Parts: sequence; structure tokens; C-alpha cells
Amino acid sequence: MKTPMIALAALAAVVSAGCATTTARETQLDRKAMTAALEPQDVRRTVEKMVDSMLADQEFIKEVGGNRPVLDISGIQNRSTMHLDMTSITDSIRTKLLRSRKFRFMDRTTSGEDVQFMNDQAFNGLTDPNKAIAAGQQSAAQMYLYGALTEMRQQVNGVTDRYYKFTLNLKDLRSGEIIWSDEQEIRKEQTKSTMGF
Repeated sequence: MKTPMIALAALAAVVSAGCATTTARETQLDRKAMTAALEPQDVRRTVEKMVDSMLADQEFIKEVGGNRPVLDISGIQNRSTMHLDMTSITDSIRTKLLRSRKFRFMDRTTSGEDVQFMNDQAFNGLTDPNKAIAAGQQSAAQMYLYGALTEMRQQVNGVTDRYYKFTLNLKDLRSGEIIWSDEQEIRKEQTKSTMGF
């Protein structure tokens, strides 16, 4: 008698699990903060503000002479306690600057495949030698961006206060001077709620 009851219970569990549905929905990019941690909208808005600040600096634009200088970006450091995809943040900065059409960027991922393409052009006998791209002709970065994300955190009486600062600098490789710099601050607070019985 026990065996049929166990089998019936197992069958009911399988049927109910099979009927369960998972729903997904798209949410807004900007929404009410859920925690005191950095959220995607915080990072996105910060990147936008930093790049807009760089593009709006008229003196800096005059310095570069409007000739679309070649830039590079070194790894932006994460000095916060949060795990963040800093490569993705770097990609967002580069993309926004490229879209402005005021700068060009080095691609440091030149691979063996690139060299193979150059060799194929040079030695296949089909490419016009005057148009073939030879090694040693790639652009060099004139300036590079670097920066860091830092964090300070304190917790008092159930309230967590987190302060983030994102700093970005542009260095001229020829002179060694920092020719532009800016920082954006984010401060977030979270109160731990207590339930009374």
C-alpha cells in the first residue's frame, strides 16, 4: 500500500513541476535604487557624464586641434569592494567617444590573423603592391585615458552609507602632461528595516 502512495506523490510532484511557468519582463534602464550598491543605471549615467564633460571642454577641444587624435584606454582600476566588469565600462567610454567623431582609438588586439592578412596581400601576387598594407604602418596613440573607481563605506545604526568616486584622466604621451581630468561622485544610502512581533 505504501509503494502506490509514494509513486502517486512522486507523480503529483512531477506534474506540478511541469506546470510551473517562469515569466520574464523588460525593466526600465532608470529605476528606483534597490540597494546602496552601484547599479547599472549608476554606471551608465556616470559614463555619460564623464564623456560629456570631456567633449564639452572647449579649451581641450582647441588643444587637440580638431584633427581627431588617436587615443587609447588603459585598464580602469576598480578600487571598490564590488565586483564590476571594468572592461564593459571601458568599452562604453570608448564607444561614446568614437560616436562623437572627435577621436580615433588604437586597437591593441592586433593578432596573428592581422599579420597574416598583411602577408597575404604582400605575397599573393594579386594585390597591387602600392595598395597592400605592410607591417609597421599602424597608427600610434597620442594620448591615453586612465582612471579608477573608489569607494568609502560606513554603517551606523542599521544605515549603510556608500560613497563612490569615478575619476578619469587624459594624458598626452608626448609631453607627459595630464591635459584633461574629471570626477563623478555617487552617494547611496540603505536602511535596514526591522520587523517587530
